[in-house]
Amino acid sequence: MVDAPMAVVAVDAAGTVRSSNCTADAYFGQPLSGGVQISTLLPGLDVAALETGPGLEAFNALSRSAGDRVHLQANRNDRPPGLVDVQAARFSARGEDFLTLFIQDVTSVVAAEAAVQDLRQQIIYNWRLNSLGEMASMVAHELNQPLSAILNFLDAARTLVDRPEIDRAKVLKFIESAGGQAERAGDVIRRLRTLMARDTGFHTQVHVAEVIDEIVPILHMSAREHDAAITVRIPPDDVTCCDRVQIQQIIFNLVRNALDAPTHHERRQVVVSGGPTPDGYRIVVEDNGPGVAETVAAGLFDPLSSSKPGGMGLGLSICKTIVEAHNGTIAYSRSALGGAAFAFTLNDGRTNV
Repeated sequence: MVDAPMAVVAVDAAGTVRSSNCTADAYFGQPLSGGVQISTLLPGLDVAALETGPGLEAFNALSRSAGDRVHLQANRNDRPPGLVDVQAARFSARGEDFLTLFIQDVTSVVAAEAAVQDLRQQIIYNWRLNSLGEMASMVAHELNQPLSAILNFLDAARTLVDRPEIDRAKVLKFIESAGGQAERAGDVIRRLRTLMARDTGFHTQVHVAEVIDEIVPILHMSAREHDAAITVRIPPDDVTCCDRVQIQQIIFNLVRNALDAPTHHERRQVVVSGGPTPDGYRIVVEDNGPGVAETVAAGLFDPLSSSKPGGMGLGLSICKTIVEAHNGTIAYSRSALGGAAFAFTLNDGRTNV
């Protein structure tokens, strides 16, 4: 115990530290065996809950698991508080019961994991902005029509107002038509703003059909550029747990890939379907294109791997990262339509956030 590389302390039933090794004294910045209470060092530790076998087993199992609220805060005398993993064991000596705590500092590990998570979010966000660059030209084209219509309706209304006898009904009709076109333009802008929203990592129960319906108009804009048809087959009552913006971005990326694939002089067909499975909610995006060459398929989800000329090879890699953050999987296969099929699962309420 004296030479152990991790901090080790022995605590009695009253929660008083009765002995400690040099590593523990150094970590907490003070000698601990002089009557220090463990509650001042580890305020989140419930010593009484560890007095029973089941309580001790549950505590050790939790400390070996992953996720939030696993690490305990450690108050250190000469430094800011740290985070520690703790394992516990009971023993008796000279008729007295003790609890041995094996304390491992994980402050730097947690900080590194947080930095990696932040980097992942930044990459996904920047990737989303790059995708929005592609959408910007489509949205500009889509906005041009309602804005032009607004000008035409208002010009017609102004012409009527300049006449000696004003036809009030026609003027109001033109003004109402201009208002309808303004609402249409506003809808396009709102959809774009939804996709620009920074990911919060907030997973909620959603109706899958509603999530996809929000981006269907933008998908149809893209489809018109390629003279393609997009079909969505999602039952309206299907629900799952996800970050809706991230899932919209995956579907947008997969549909764009399907539309950008080379053609065989056939009109491109893209189908988005979904349904619950034992492994979670499954969404499939498939097309009738040429599919993916076998030489490329093996590393399709690797970073910097792309089947597109000039592609950066980040889209599918980030799709995989997002899906895995939902405790799901994504895979490629040949589609029954003759082209590529990308299927990914969202593992329902068991998301890892």
